[in-house]
Amino acid sequence: MRRDVRNCVLFLFLFFVVNLLVSGIVMAVAFMRSPEFLSLMADPAFLMDYMTGDLSEETGAALSAVISEALDGTTMGLMSIFGIVVASLVFVIYRKRRFFGDVMMPAAEPMTVKVFVVLVVVTQAVQCVFSLLSSAIESVMPEGMSLEESYGAAVEALYTPVGLVYIVLIGPIFEELVFRGAVLGGLRKYGNNFAIIFSSLLFGFYHAIIAQIPFAIVVGLLFGYVAVRWSLRASIVLHIVVNGLSVLLSFAGSGAALMMGGVLLLACVVVSVGFGIAWREQLKVRVQAGAAYYANTYINGFSSIAFWIFIFVMTLIGVAQISFV
Repeated sequence: MRRDVRNCVLFLFLFFVVNLLVSGIVMAVAFMRSPEFLSLMADPAFLMDYMTGDLSEETGAALSAVISEALDGTTMGLMSIFGIVVASLVFVIYRKRRFFGDVMMPAAEPMTVKVFVVLVVVTQAVQCVFSLLSSAIESVMPEGMSLEESYGAAVEALYTPVGLVYIVLIGPIFEELVFRGAVLGGLRKYGNNFAIIFSSLLFGFYHAIIAQIPFAIVVGLLFGYVAVRWSLRASIVLHIVVNGLSVLLSFAGSGAALMMGGVLLLACVVVSVGFGIAWREQLKVRVQAGAAYYANTYINGFSSIAFWIFIFVMTLIGVAQISFV
C-alpha cells in the first residue's frame, strides 16, 4: 500500500514540477516579447546594479513596471492553462488507453437536478464558513502580516478573459482528472473513504496557499464523494459551477450587491445544516459502506514518508507566500 501512496505523491511532485517548468517557459516568452524588458537586460549598468542589489529607487520602480506589464492577467492565465494542461498530458501519456477506462469513472447512479442543486448549496455553505473563518484569522494576524493579500492579488490578476477561462473551465477539469481521477481512482482499492480523505488532503496542500488549504481540503472531500457516488464527470461539472459562482460573488463589489451575496451564503449554511440533519442516517450508511477494505489502511497510508515530505514542502511554499505589508 505504501508503494501506491508513494506513487501518487511522486506523480503529484512530477505534475507540480512540469507545471512550473511550462509556466516558466510561457513567462520567459512574455519577457522576451517585451521591448522594455529587453532594453533593460541590454543595459550593462542596470545588470551590474541588479546583481549587486544596488538599484536606485527610480530604476527599481521601472523594473517593477516592466514586470507588471509583461506579466499581466492574460499572460498569467496562459501560464496557468499551459502549465496544467501539459502537466496533465504527462499522466495521459503514461496511462495511454487505460486512462479513460480507469480514470473517467462510470456513473454509479444517475445525478438528478435536485441532488446537484443540493450539492451546489452545500459547497456555497462551505465557502461562506471558511470566508468568515479566514476573515476572523486575518483580523488577529500580527501587524504587517497577511495570509490573504498575496493570494487575493494573484486571483484578481487572473480576472481577464483568458484568466477566467482557466479559473472557471480549464482548472476545474484538469484538477478533477488529476486528484479525483488519478489519485482517488488509484487508491479506491483500499476503500472509498480512505481514497476520498487521502486525495482531498493532497488536493488541499497542493494549492500551497495557507489561506486556501483548509477550504480546498473540505471541498475536496465533497468533490471526491461526488466522483465516487455519481462519476468523475459530475465532480467536474460541480467544480466548474463552484468556481464560477466564486467569480460572480467576487464581482459583487460593495453595498446592496455584497450584502445580498452574504445573505445568500448564510442561507446556504442554514439550509445545509438542515440537509445534514435530515439525511444523517443516509450519510452514515454511505460512510459505513466506504470503509477500508484492509486492516491498518490508514496507519499504513499516513505513515508514508513521501506523503509527509509532500505536506512539508507545500506548507513551506505556502508560508513563503505570506505577505508582509
